[in-house]
Amino acid sequence: MPVRLAVSRLHYAWTLAWCAVVSAVLIGPGLVYYRLRPTSRRFWQWMRVWSRSVLGGAGLRVVSTGRAPAGPAVFVANHQAMLDIPALFLGIGQPFVFVARSELRRIPLVGTVLTATRCVYLDRADAGPALAEAARRVAEGDAIVFFPEGTRSYGRGVGRFRTGAFRLAIQAGVPVVPIAIDGSPGVLNERARTARPGAVTVRVGAPLRPLPGEDARAFAARARADVLRLLSA
Repeated sequence: MPVRLAVSRLHYAWTLAWCAVVSAVLIGPGLVYYRLRPTSRRFWQWMRVWSRSVLGGAGLRVVSTGRAPAGPAVFVANHQAMLDIPALFLGIGQPFVFVARSELRRIPLVGTVLTATRCVYLDRADAGPALAEAARRVAEGDAIVFFPEGTRSYGRGVGRFRTGAFRLAIQAGVPVVPIAIDGSPGVLNERARTARPGAVTVRVGAPLRPLPGEDARAFAARARADVLRLLSA
């Protein structure tokens, strides 16, 4: 095994171990803090502490540009790797909750946090209940994050955006905020099991509203084009 690859594999192992330690230490106090006032802001504040601790100990950092609007909105981001999640907590300057795929509820600690908070589980075979729950969150004043590609790309471009997030935004009358995440698999790649110190960039775009007569599919394509422009900035 080449020396550089061996070093990156060791860094990856250290990052996972450090993440597990930080998560185990923070989950108890974080849940208590959240349950005293179970709001999206409390969740976001807790996760920002977790994100700074995990990334700082692994030699990773987030560089962000732009700022999301306050209040209810639908944030749509490209999804490169698992590092995107803490990157968003540090890169978006407003509280939010996630729409997460239902398989995550079975992962230790991750499932505990998602189930105990205002995050929404999405069953890809039947997205209707999750979109209805997300609509309730937005009606209550939350911003909510979707990864509309539905999977991680590991840097292989940006896939087609599914329409669920955009149907929700149209029905709820809230803006869609395009967000571009750049560089995640270059510094932490769970598929290759490699990691190295470095930075991830989060670029927050201008809020979008549907054009007159624009359906969810066309709205999704327009938001995806904005994400692509942010990636090339």
